[in-house]
Amino acid sequence: MEIERTSLETQATDFAQRLTKTVHAVAPQCDPFKALNIEGTPRVSVRQNPSVGIPLAVGGQPFLNLKVDYRCCLDRDGDFLAVEKSKIEVVPMAGTGPIFRYEYDRNSGKVPSAHMHVHAHRDAFTFLMAKAGQSTRRARLRADANAVPSLQSIHFPLGGHRFRPCLEDVLETLIEEFGVDKQEGTMAALKDGRAEWRRTQTRAVVRDDPASAIDVLRNLGYDVEWASEGDPPSVRWDRLQQH
Repeated sequence: MEIERTSLETQATDFAQRLTKTVHAVAPQCDPFKALNIEGTPRVSVRQNPSVGIPLAVGGQPFLNLKVDYRCCLDRDGDFLAVEKSKIEVVPMAGTGPIFRYEYDRNSGKVPSAHMHVHAHRDAFTFLMAKAGQSTRRARLRADANAVPSLQSIHFPLGGHRFRPCLEDVLETLIEEFGVDKQEGTMAALKDGRAEWRRTQTRAVVRDDPASAIDVLRNLGYDVEWASEGDPPSVRWDRLQQH
């Protein structure tokens, strides 16, 4: 994710404040998010401190715990905040492990950069995994482990670097599908947060593919011309092609 052009610490603090605003719309009493420097690295961790999770209730009773963690850095030009890694886990209050989790790795080359793991147990699915081919690296690793296949080992792709789900999407899913309690104004806050996320991602996509953005703007009636020295930036195929 990329935001306004200021220092990494300032941008990460702003990001933490916006995350806090989002989760407080659902769980007003949860601990706020903070931007914490990762010692010895040009990185900042954006998470709750302590990282106890976001308690979600159904009918006023504790039901799920949402654990959210971001590791941020500056983008390749050193100007904008970028999420390097993130993890969002949905954990039952009565359980020890997540039922599903969303992960993102900006530098992933082995698995989809944005993906979901489902930790549920489904016999038909695991049966197919046991019978599946071994033509890919991950399939071979599962076979070589001589272990019973698990659904959680599959990385379901979720839109890559620019089109991955945001925290607001996860929270709304838990409200709509699991009946998690909401407050007055919760849904409006989630819609506002999602719109801000998508506008930010739109700016990032334009930087990835400025030629397509120019074509669209010209078709809308805008007069767009290259006005700087040197050649216009090229398409970032690495961002557009990677899953």
